[in-house]
Amino acid sequence: MLTRIEQLDVRVYVVERDFYARQTLISYLGWDRRTRVVGSADSPDGLLHDLKDSLQFPPDVVLFDVACVENDPAALSGWLLALRSLDNRSQVLCLGEYADRDLALAAGKAGAAGFVTREQVGFSLAGAVVRALDAEFLVTEDVTACLSEVFDGTFYRAEVLPQRREYPALTERVEQALHLCVLEGLPASLAADEMGLSTSTVRSYIKEGYRILESYDENTYPNDLSPQERAFMRYTALEAA
Repeated sequence: MLTRIEQLDVRVYVVERDFYARQTLISYLGWDRRTRVVGSADSPDGLLHDLKDSLQFPPDVVLFDVACVENDPAALSGWLLALRSLDNRSQVLCLGEYADRDLALAAGKAGAAGFVTREQVGFSLAGAVVRALDAEFLVTEDVTACLSEVFDGTFYRAEVLPQRREYPALTERVEQALHLCVLEGLPASLAADEMGLSTSTVRSYIKEGYRILESYDENTYPNDLSPQERAFMRYTALEAA
């Protein structure tokens, strides 16, 4: 089924204690037209303060770094329940550095929309956020392994986040150029230095990469989307469910 990208406008609030990691998450979400960051904080208290005083409307999704509660399941559960008492609309997608059974259980039992790990979500963060809105409980494959012996309904019906879409036609060098220029945002001249090539060669790789990415995608995009934005969304797209 085709998706009209312009019909999606998921409002996201990012809670991440590390400044540089927070800016990276905001960047990934900002490059994907489906998601829009409406606020950020380095602690749960910052979010609760903004919900009370600053945000006109609650976010659709709160992306929550579980390190903000020191990876403590009891603290995570308490914070999720405190948020629920203030805001019954926002879904919470918990983001962990690693798969942890107790944290995942605490998140699910306290009403979170999912528990995913950074490594397995990678650049496809916006795709995970969008899927969390419709899933009963969204997890990455490594979290599924932790919950393999849990038969509670919420976890039994957990949805596993699909892998990133594969593009077999991309050569190694074209994919490297896309990674540097589209994902990391380097200009072609700096990517050329990194790859030991001429700027014109890197630009030709990028052009070829854009063509290949487009050939795999039939989604409808807003007319004002730049070629780089389209390429980012295509390159980080998830496989169909």
